Amino acid sequence: MVAIQGKKGFSLVELVIVMAVIALIMSIAIPNFRSMQQEGSLTKAEGDLDTLKIAISSYWRGNAQAYPANIHTALTGATPSVITKVLTDPWVTDATNVTYGYTKGTDATFGDYFFLYTKGPKADTAPAWDATNQRVNYTGTGRVVSNAPVLKN
Repeated sequence: MVAIQGKKGFSLVELVIVMAVIALIMSIAIPNFRSMQQEGSLTKAEGDLDTLKIAISSYWRGNAQAYPANIHTALTGATPSVITKVLTDPWVTDATNVTYGYTKGTDATFGDYFFLYTKGPKADTAPAWDATNQRVNYTGTGRVVSNAPVLKN
């Protein structure tokens, strides 16, 4: 660095090197941060789905062994209250209610079933009832819980 009498500072080359080092550090840190955010969202979704599964089972016991028509008003409006608020899905699987997906049905062999799911970070999960094997099948990055067996293909 050539110093002019009485003036001190960084040269352009030094500033470019510092900026390059900062850019390199950010290129490593930002993807890791996004990955951690997705893992946190998946963990939240798994916990919420487990809570909803328990709430639906509790509702079933208190309502003539019938599953709720929906998880939005039936669980929050039940007496006594099963859950106090609608749990929000990080990936908004049910856009109308900003919550998790919910399907219920009756199988001739298995009986009444339900499954709850989140479509996941890639929005690629859409579970379906497999009547042949009496289970819920799904693929993708989301999560699924049910009162029936669940198989990720």
